[in-house]
Amino acid sequence: MQTNYKGTVFFDLDGTLLNAHSKIDADVAQATRELKENGYLPVVNTGRAPIEIDPVLDSTDIDTYITLDGAYVQSQGKVVYENNIKPDLIEKLLKQAGKFGDTVSVHSADQSYLNAVNPFVEGFYKSVHLELPEIDPDFYKSNKIPMIVIVTEGDGSNYQKVFDDLTFYKTGPRSVDVVNKGVSKMSGIKHLLKELDLEDKPTYAFGDGNNDLPMLEFADYSVAMGNGLDSVKAIASYVTTENVNGGIVNGLKHYNLI
Repeated sequence: MQTNYKGTVFFDLDGTLLNAHSKIDADVAQATRELKENGYLPVVNTGRAPIEIDPVLDSTDIDTYITLDGAYVQSQGKVVYENNIKPDLIEKLLKQAGKFGDTVSVHSADQSYLNAVNPFVEGFYKSVHLELPEIDPDFYKSNKIPMIVIVTEGDGSNYQKVFDDLTFYKTGPRSVDVVNKGVSKMSGIKHLLKELDLEDKPTYAFGDGNNDLPMLEFADYSVAMGNGLDSVKAIASYVTTENVNGGIVNGLKHYNLI
């Protein structure tokens, strides 16, 4: 496994590396290839599952992923780290979601299943350009589950009051990501850097949303997308242009990485 890099550059996907159609623009793909040629390791750091990102990254030279909000980490085909939610905790969460009237999607590394479907849920998956998962409320009983997504209009605070052992990230207008307490995009980074012996090399991070905050706070150099939340821009070392307006390329050039 190659580890002799000058540094590591972490990219969120939605609203950051991807365009409005959840695709990679040609200039962004070229930038990731150029980044690697210049001796830096490009890493996707996302709330999405591996199965949801492989198709969109075909045009890039990225082979290292921190997925499911830091709960599942892999590099060059090798699993570096995983942190799975206990089945009894998932069962409790599903019951609570039922009380709140929300729908839940449970994610393994390569599959996802819903506990129910309604028009609200169908609209959510369409908005993020993903196929609607099949229904299997018992999927978690026989599979490792690093992350859960609650499809809701809430911000997750009503769940956080009930569950001390889980962390809830509001990641979109209708989605809340759920991982074990202590798991974040930052914790995923730490596991990856240790595995690849890159802890003493500079780190850069690009993001736009709430679940990017731990990653951006950890990085030596943090870049907020022009379309990002004000809270993200407030802590960033640099604010670049929007994701659909050369934001990635401009941010990389700002730090002379390409």
